Amino acid sequence: MDNACFAWSVVAALYPAERNSERESSYRHYTTVLNLQGIEFPMTLKQIIKFERLNDISINVYAIKGEKTPNVLPIRLTDLKREKHVNLLYMQDPRDDNVGHFAWIKNLSRLVSSQLSRHDGRKYFCDRCLHYFRLSEKLEAHGVDCREIDNCAIRLPSENDKWLSFKNHSRKKRVPFVVYADLECTLEKTDADSTTSTYTSQHHWIFSIGYYVRCSYDDSLSAYRFRRDKDCVAWFAEELRCLAHDVKTILSGNVRMTELTQDEREIFYSATHCHICEKPFEPDDVRVRNQWPSLHRAT
Repeated sequence: MDNACFAWSVVAALYPAERNSERESSYRHYTTVLNLQGIEFPMTLKQIIKFERLNDISINVYAIKGEKTPNVLPIRLTDLKREKHVNLLYMQDPRDDNVGHFAWIKNLSRLVSSQLSRHDGRKYFCDRCLHYFRLSEKLEAHGVDCREIDNCAIRLPSENDKWLSFKNHSRKKRVPFVVYADLECTLEKTDADSTTSTYTSQHHWIFSIGYYVRCSYDDSLSAYRFRRDKDCVAWFAEELRCLAHDVKTILSGNVRMTELTQDEREIFYSATHCHICEKPFEPDDVRVRNQWPSLHRAT
């Protein structure tokens, strides 16, 4: 693989071959038409900005991302688009993550068109975000705003992924214990260090910590505690250690489930949908009890 593939790709874009475009001999040698002072091969993305300044040229670089559904995405966009502009494709060597290859993108529209739309009509593509338009006038108007945003490509969801729905159903259940904690500090001014350009102007001294432990199923296990002194951090760490031990003991115990009330029985046997994911029951689904206290949770 030629370490100068970047330079050859730029030459191919600036001086297209009339025939035999796959042959190196069809192009001028890159050292005769490009200023490569201080540029080291193989080319890296960080060096491209220097190359642009040396040669009064702008360069965008794209790569193919995604294993299941490969898409062309920008990985390096120029800050200033010049009269001489080149789009390059960067391809990673599958045998070596540290080696890649540059190639000239002769027609960006053809390269990315199929991944965005199956419509056969002409599309005008923005080479920054890869969004497309049916009219060139709309593309020109879009370009004014697109140059002001970050280097990103617009990707709309596919037909199968266009609907959003909540899926983290396990997070709808209350955890048995939660700790809410806060601390307070005093700010002590520090002397400026004249030997450095940056210095710490204030020092935080912790003098108070308070926390509230909340039990979701038994309020008698909830409590608030606090401490105000110079040892409050060590005290808080010990409190958490003891609390973790106590909670583990509580949750590890096996407790017989209490009898259902008449109302709970009616709810239990008449339920047709899961109270968590709200989907209808399947024939093989089973009803469950609450994981922590021996109480009926729902169905």
